[in-house]
Amino acid sequence: MKHTMSRHTFYSLTVTFTILSILGQLSTSIYSPFFFDLAAIYDSYVGIIEKSVAVFLISFSLSQLVSGVACDYLNKQKFLLYGVLVFIAGTLMVALATEENTFLVGRVIQGLGGGVGVSVSRGLSRQIFSEKQLNVSLSFINIAFAIAPAIAPLVGTLIGESFGVSSIFYFVLVMGVFALLLLLSVSTTLKQYTPTISENVFRDTLALIKSTMMKIVSVGMASGLLYGIVFSFITTSPSMIMQQFGLTKTMFSIYSLLATLSFVMGSIINIRLASVSPLFKFKYSSLFIAVLSVLFWLLISPFAIKGLVGILTYSYITFFFIGIAMPCSVTIMLGYSDKSAGFLAALTGFFHLTGAAIGAYAVTLITLEPIISFCLSSCGLSVASILICTTLKRN
Repeated sequence: MKHTMSRHTFYSLTVTFTILSILGQLSTSIYSPFFFDLAAIYDSYVGIIEKSVAVFLISFSLSQLVSGVACDYLNKQKFLLYGVLVFIAGTLMVALATEENTFLVGRVIQGLGGGVGVSVSRGLSRQIFSEKQLNVSLSFINIAFAIAPAIAPLVGTLIGESFGVSSIFYFVLVMGVFALLLLLSVSTTLKQYTPTISENVFRDTLALIKSTMMKIVSVGMASGLLYGIVFSFITTSPSMIMQQFGLTKTMFSIYSLLATLSFVMGSIINIRLASVSPLFKFKYSSLFIAVLSVLFWLLISPFAIKGLVGILTYSYITFFFIGIAMPCSVTIMLGYSDKSAGFLAALTGFFHLTGAAIGAYAVTLITLEPIISFCLSSCGLSVASILICTTLKRN
């Protein structure tokens, strides 16, 4: 970094990047307690509303990939501005939707806008922060990534029960406008600290693709499939907890919060194990998840382990080890090059969210009771992940 940045400026930019990064997660998790309510409003069925998670994630992941690559060549600040505006437009469409098709299209547009905030803010962070500042900033964003989807269902429940389901989406709209105002407030600062676009980005990226693309793809696919387990749970948990066990939206939100806290605890343990190789932690966490998933699947039928305590215990332990594995995979991915950070950040987000979309969609295709569907999908995803991890030994 060429200029000295004040503490106030650093935190102003970090808060802005954090809000921009979590808009997508917030817009997905906040309405999950109301899947059945939305199905009734649109005179549809809950499977369509569950698929709204998958279609959002597909557009979100594609947006991250395209915007991450493009931001190495374009004005990142303007790119962020356009992304927020697209997200606001999609949110407004969702809030005003009177039928399922409009709702789904709005979710796609939300994903296209929200993906820009993640990739481009990461690229900007890499360019304007020192190494120490970057570590602190990304730590804050990672914490927000973990906490936002946990708190969002509870916030959504409070808003939806008090003011109606549509008010949830107007709250998300307010958050989008708030992100826009924050971005405009730091626009002058961003112009001051953002360096000019490098003329060698394309050449460096081509060299990276030629030398290490297979390694990048292997890590990305393996970690993306683990992320898919998280969204298998997010997609099917309303049916498991509220429909199958008859619990309230508040209890559903509390159990979702505990799942995220398990993820956060895994991330904390990962930090404590800083001396251990990220690849070692990633592979053995993936192995444990695969073994646990297979064992639970084998036990669920003959011993009828279908109670709430059993499924939540399995989910929380799995989330704990995913919390260890995911930061390691990001470290591995970004470690392949310091010259094509936008490209690598884009690929990281793309693989993670593609895996999330696979997990969210797979669980809707398995037409069994929710617990069986979740366990079967998570078992398949974890086994596929560890099989890919075995190829990392040869790379």
